[in-house]
Amino acid sequence: MFKFIRIFSFLIALVLVCASCSDLPRDPKNTLRRIENEKKMRVGLVENPPWVIRAGNGEPAGAEVELIKNLAAQTGAQAEWHWGNEQQQFEALERFELDLVAGGFHDKTPWSKQIGLTSPYFENRILLGFPASVASTDEIKGMQIAVKDGEATAALLEKKDAVPVRVADLSKVQQMPVAAPEWELEKLGLSLTKNELNKEKHIMAVPPGENGWIKRLDEFLSSQRSQVKSLLQQQNAEEARK
Repeated sequence: MFKFIRIFSFLIALVLVCASCSDLPRDPKNTLRRIENEKKMRVGLVENPPWVIRAGNGEPAGAEVELIKNLAAQTGAQAEWHWGNEQQQFEALERFELDLVAGGFHDKTPWSKQIGLTSPYFENRILLGFPASVASTDEIKGMQIAVKDGEATAALLEKKDAVPVRVADLSKVQQMPVAAPEWELEKLGLSLTKNELNKEKHIMAVPPGENGWIKRLDEFLSSQRSQVKSLLQQQNAEEARK
């Protein structure tokens, strides 16, 4: 009787293990397996400094490009770069013509229903930074604040009744507070306030339904999270020197 109970318990455990295996993330199109077997990762890039930068020779640079190079090294694959605009890249991704798309995207992308997204791996906070010569304050109504020309931060300031001063290079701003990402303000040596204008959770885009590939990416990006800020600062500084 005791032997029968042991055999029955073993069979129950085996059934439970098999049931749990069926819940493991799967890739209907075998994206991860193909990358590992073919040693090739098809990467779509959308130019968006300092996340993705197109150098003069056509070679990619940028914080996310460096992350993808590290990922390729870990998987033993060669990154194959494909440049294009957001529409082109996401359409190709939706049709499984690319394995990954990078371009400084965040989780609010309108394409989220057509493609797959990694978990957020970096939180980009837009804050206010003050030079030592200007008293720090959270009350910014009517205050002139420098912002990078062509970015949505100016509109965020206007909503708070501040006066955005659009400039080409934030590093040349003097005697005036600056609104920019937290990592950029730190690099500029400014004193930060807790006045958060916006917060973006950054992701990378993948083909739809490839959950095993997403899981692999999430694990990798989580391991690289502490490096993202320094990569952004480094790439931004290199762009400024050009």
